Amino acid sequence: MDEETLKRLSDDIEDLKRAVKQNDPLLREVVAPPGWMAFSLLAGLNVTLFALPAHVLVTKYGSFGAIPKAAQIALFAVLALFVVIGGTFKVVIMMRRAVELDNTAGFLTVFEVFYGGKAAHETIPLTLGMIAGTGYAFYAGHPWLSLPLSAFLFGILANTLATRSGVRSYYIVGYWGILFGLVSIPFVEAAPFLWLFVVYGGMLFAFAAAQAQGERSARRFSHAAGARIAGDEQAPGR
Repeated sequence: MDEETLKRLSDDIEDLKRAVKQNDPLLREVVAPPGWMAFSLLAGLNVTLFALPAHVLVTKYGSFGAIPKAAQIALFAVLALFVVIGGTFKVVIMMRRAVELDNTAGFLTVFEVFYGGKAAHETIPLTLGMIAGTGYAFYAGHPWLSLPLSAFLFGILANTLATRSGVRSYYIVGYWGILFGLVSIPFVEAAPFLWLFVVYGGMLFAFAAAQAQGERSARRFSHAAGARIAGDEQAPGR
């Protein structure tokens, strides 16, 4: 084996090490734990039940403030269900999966998986950008501009998660947020609740569909691999 071959082999090993390090197995399991597809579907349905009725009522009455109080309360109840209960359920699912993989894991472990290490140079600026941009949109009197801004930055964050974890479904989330975040900029203030449904409701449904496709592909691969192993074991001379 000559020196050039040895160097090429060494480079291949280093590339493999970097790939394994980037595709953190704990991150992979935490960002797509069992039950994630169902959660995404329910969250998408929740956004739909808030955004579409709100759009219809605002179109009818002229503004959100002119909507009858009973309808406003119902809409806020749906929104609270999404933010509070949905957010809590999301954290519980992620924490449970982390503990299954490492019984010493806690909330700080999950936080570090997302924001720790070299990834902090990507995740923290993007998160701060979403917070600062949303705050400035409200301060400037154009609160709905926070929708395309947050969607665009969240899309970039989702793409970094996809690259780090190897969970390709997050590319769907990422490019959905980037594309529709940019497309919605000129129109979002004219029909904010409709664009809320398109951007975030559509993102959640698209992610659930991508997860379902990924799970079907994994099952087909597992069945095919099992069939090949069984065939090899039964083959003459084995």
